[in-house]
Amino acid sequence: MRALAIDRPAVVDWYLRNRARSRAIFDLIDPAAYYSRPIALRNPIVFYEGHLPAFSIISFLRRGLGHPPIDARLEKLFERGIDPDSAEAAVPRSGAGTMWPSRDEVLAFAARADDAIVSALERAEFLEDRPAMQRAQALYTALEHEAMHQETLLYMWHRLAYEQKIRPPLWLPPSGGRTSDDLPPEGGSHRSVNP
Repeated sequence: MRALAIDRPAVVDWYLRNRARSRAIFDLIDPAAYYSRPIALRNPIVFYEGHLPAFSIISFLRRGLGHPPIDARLEKLFERGIDPDSAEAAVPRSGAGTMWPSRDEVLAFAARADDAIVSALERAEFLEDRPAMQRAQALYTALEHEAMHQETLLYMWHRLAYEQKIRPPLWLPPSGGRTSDDLPPEGGSHRSVNP
């Protein structure tokens, strides 16, 4: 079976950048909104934070490399979203009475997934012996899937009330000409643009 030539440092960096960006996006949400459904035709926010690592596990580790599940229960819960025709039909695949895990449990699941995925990216044999690994499709599907969801999550966040969002740490309102040089130094105060 033919081994795939993959730039391992590049895909590790891509994966970690995706995960850091996703974490920053979820950190924009007030904890009180974590189980809300900003769009009635979609799952609650908690689903998506678990879905991203679950999809990477299922697509890359399991289908691509043949690895066993990391957490079969959570992988099943977060496996697939919903695509209903109406708000009334918008029921999670796990059922209307789904008891969603805490954010701490979701983050612990994601950390285990990240460790296993990075380890595989660094050390696993990439062979085209499984259909999902033809041209490394399982790997690239997982990487592109997370970036695609980051955009759709931001559309969901627009539906949340302002009070349900948290301002990012270095956010400055639009200022008509400020540059990154105008940002305050780490731990310091902002200097005047026009002294």
